[in-house]
Formats: sequence, structure tokens, C-alpha cells
Amino acid sequence: MRPPRLIVPGVLSLALLALAGCTGSDKDEPVDPQGGPASPAAAGGSRGDGGGTPVGGPASGVTVTLPAGWKQVDPTQDSSPVVQTSFRTSGSSGEIIKELLGEQKEIGVVWGIDSSVTSGFAPNLTTGCDSGGLIGTELETLKEKARRLNKGAQITDLTVSGKPGFKMTATSTGRDGITTDAIEVRVPVSDERYCFVNLAAEQGAMPPAAEQVVSSFKLA
Repeated sequence: MRPPRLIVPGVLSLALLALAGCTGSDKDEPVDPQGGPASPAAAGGSRGDGGGTPVGGPASGVTVTLPAGWKQVDPTQDSSPVVQTSFRTSGSSGEIIKELLGEQKEIGVVWGIDSSVTSGFAPNLTTGCDSGGLIGTELETLKEKARRLNKGAQITDLTVSGKPGFKMTATSTGRDGITTDAIEVRVPVSDERYCFVNLAAEQGAMPPAAEQVVSSFKLA
């Protein structure tokens, strides 16, 4: 355990929201964090039903299935323009965001991207677990925090692996001027911890498989 990080992850999420203005290879094969080809297991698991690829696991606290044509990426290492644009690791705030993503990586957060989009802002996914920080992880508190950070957010209740949570949909514009649609699911798992999956896409470009991804989200 790393006691000093019990509060840090929650602070990291808030910092990323402030910097990015939103809620987190040209080949179709999975890649490892160093940018080279990897086996499906190295990218998070074997192929799932419908051609998707499961990612996450016990270290992440969650599992989710990437749609066919998506791949797992590491935005702290990947220097391809589409990954840098999609995870906002370039530009004036790029290095700060990369450092914050590195802290998330240490607690098991993983990322995926639509590899069919080879330029601009590609649909992408962030999933893992986080600390509620000083405000805790009570469900209604997380909902209120989501509303404050995402003006006009739509929130609906759902259940993940038998635990109550919620789904939020919102639209926001980052400091880079890119307006994105986001779908995020959050589910409290303890008094100090909640798990989440976030999908982001350029406004109007959320992929049809988004709801399928949300449905595949499970606690590990």
C-alpha cells in the first residue's frame, strides 16, 4: 500500500478535468506501452465476444471490453499525434497532463483509443479506480460533484456488478478549443474509493459502440 496516495488520485482527477476541460499507431493490432506490437494478453486480455478486447483486471479494479478496431494505449509513452491530441498530452499543458496520467497509471488506470481514427481527436476511453479524496465516495456526493464540474450534465442511475452507480453524459470544451462529448460511469466500491469508465469523442462523433462499452464495464 502507498498511504500518501490515498487522497492524491482524487486530486489528480480534478486537476485533469481543469486542464483538459472534460471529465481522461495506425495499425489495428494491440500495442504495448512502448509503442510496439504486443500479444492480446499484453494489451489487456484475449479477444472477447464480437471481436472486442478486454482490458483492465485486478490491478485496475475493473474490466471493460474495447470495441473491435480499438486498442489499448499508454498516453504517458505514446508520442503519435492522434494519441497526444486525444489525451491532450501536447500543447502548453501537455507535460503537466502527462505527469498526472503517469500518477494514474501507477494506480492501475488504463486507456484505449479508436485506432481507425488516425488524425485529430479520436474516440478514447479511460478506466480504473480512484480515491474520493476529502469529499469521500458517497453516491449522491459523487453525483453532485459531477454536476458541478460538468454544466448541463445528464445523470441516470445504474448498477455495476451489483453495486449502485450512475452514468453521466456531458459536453465540454477544453483549453485546446476541442469540444467533446463524454459518457462516464462511476460506482462507489468503498468509503474511500470509486471505480469508473470514461468515453470521450469529438462532439457529435461518439461511436455507436459506446453503450456496448458501458455495458461491458465490470468490477474486477
